[in-house]
Amino acid sequence: MSFSSAERARLADLLLELGPDAPTLCEGWNTRDMAVHLYLRENNPRAAAGMFVPAMSGFLARASAKAGERDYTELVGDWAAGPGRFNPVRFVDPVMNLAEHFVHHEDVRRGDGVARPRDFSRVVQEQLYRVLSTMAPRTLKSSTVPVILHATGFPRIIAADQRGVSADGENVLRIRGDVGELLLWVFGRDAVELKVEGNLECARRSGL
Repeated sequence: MSFSSAERARLADLLLELGPDAPTLCEGWNTRDMAVHLYLRENNPRAAAGMFVPAMSGFLARASAKAGERDYTELVGDWAAGPGRFNPVRFVDPVMNLAEHFVHHEDVRRGDGVARPRDFSRVVQEQLYRVLSTMAPRTLKSSTVPVILHATGFPRIIAADQRGVSADGENVLRIRGDVGELLLWVFGRDAVELKVEGNLECARRSGL
């Protein structure tokens, strides 16, 4: 079983355990909203497009409202079953959903705002690190000082360095922690356990 598949199963169990009204780290979303998002993202291409294309946002809103009226247990169960036989997502699930399932699982686990780091195998850590090294320079590119990420056990990542300041120079923001915690922070979550050296306000995390 891939990490994304394992996270799908764990997240589905947690969604059912908590019920439809529990908080998440996604502002304005409860667990029902999370289940709707996860289901539409994989099973309704037009609605999924609305997550990225402003012109499609109206369709996304209507599809979300309709899915939100479904029985919560059935909705979670349909998503937990994974992409159907003829759904192309099933062929790219391990890559497409690795970060998605991890981040949203933590959104629900930490819905009360409390950091709850988990221990992962080296293999999983390496997978998360690859995502971190790809995404951090994109999401932090507008930061006003160089941002250096130090994931425990991995090479540092120079995530933002528009001014050409060396990684060991002055006025640098360094953030240290486990790779999963850093990935969550890069994706905009603050309920994490990290060590910060520098002015965190200089970091600018943005969407893609």
